[in-house]
Amino acid sequence: MVEENKLEYILPLEDCHSHFAEMVGGKAMGLGSLLRQQLPVPPGFAVSTHAYREFVETTGLDREIESTLRRATTLEGQLEASEMIRGRFEESELQGTLFKEITQAYEQLGHEGSLPVAVRSSSVSEDAAEASFAGEHDTYLWIRGPEAVAKNVLRCWSSLFTPQALSYFHQFNLRPNETAMGVVVQSMVAAEAAGVMITIDPLTGDRSQISIEGSCGLGISVVGGEVTPDRYFVDKVTLELRSRMISPKGIAYQFDPEFGDVRRVEIPLEEQMRPCISDEEVIAIARLGKLVERTLGTAQDIEWAIGPGESGARDIHLLQTRPETIWRNKQVAPISSPSSSVMSRLVGNMSVPMRIV
Repeated sequence: MVEENKLEYILPLEDCHSHFAEMVGGKAMGLGSLLRQQLPVPPGFAVSTHAYREFVETTGLDREIESTLRRATTLEGQLEASEMIRGRFEESELQGTLFKEITQAYEQLGHEGSLPVAVRSSSVSEDAAEASFAGEHDTYLWIRGPEAVAKNVLRCWSSLFTPQALSYFHQFNLRPNETAMGVVVQSMVAAEAAGVMITIDPLTGDRSQISIEGSCGLGISVVGGEVTPDRYFVDKVTLELRSRMISPKGIAYQFDPEFGDVRRVEIPLEEQMRPCISDEEVIAIARLGKLVERTLGTAQDIEWAIGPGESGARDIHLLQTRPETIWRNKQVAPISSPSSSVMSRLVGNMSVPMRIV
């Protein structure tokens, strides 16, 4: 275990406790809490915010960032500032002790230093109570080799300064030195289906329901809003599947071994209305969500993926959890099941046909 006062560049994900929140960021902290409950989380490690702060200080980027953002008082100025700052990170290289520690931690994940990983931003402001930065920072998938991992750590650091993030800085009067970026490096899941789960009904705030959305392939199409996902409602108490809505899923993101990267593929018309997960998998995902909520004490927004397992059956993996933010501070009376009006709202919001089973 890591001693609290000891500065580390690298921390195993299971060591990312809440009292290290400023050291690893929200994403790493959430994954650490799941791993300590022995839940199915892909193995990995966190690059601490200490590494980020030391890098910008020793390179002088902190002063350059401060000066640039001070002049970025308009939307156009913020766009230009974002491009300039991100470019400075992109042209840099990680060297010395930090690169050695990243290489060692990556090689310990296995596959003789060629394991595909996800390199994911983990900002200390990501799940702040007053503002959620979720989705404002970058993730890079199917990265192989220590040099590529190090390069994408820099790219994650740079995503602290996307135009959207700079807008948050301005809105909440944050200064660049008041936040920092951790990075999670995590073994990739060869996802055949992926999506998000919220352990309440996101439309009504009904705490007796679990809402699950998913689509084929990696979760990029769901998070990016490129498909209307399949939607499932599960009773949190009985774990009974109350309803499912199957949508046509025209595209998916999958890893292409021939080209060595993630590609957007067209799904054949005859397969577009096929459910991305089985009813049994829906219930298994909901059971995990209920356990996560009970463990962490509040409703959760969870990313999940399903991929091939060793036994032949598909395995469920939890990729991220954060507190649910929309209804977190509201008091909502429980509802026993999704009402017809809620279902109508769901159907009315769809721009493409779907099958309700």
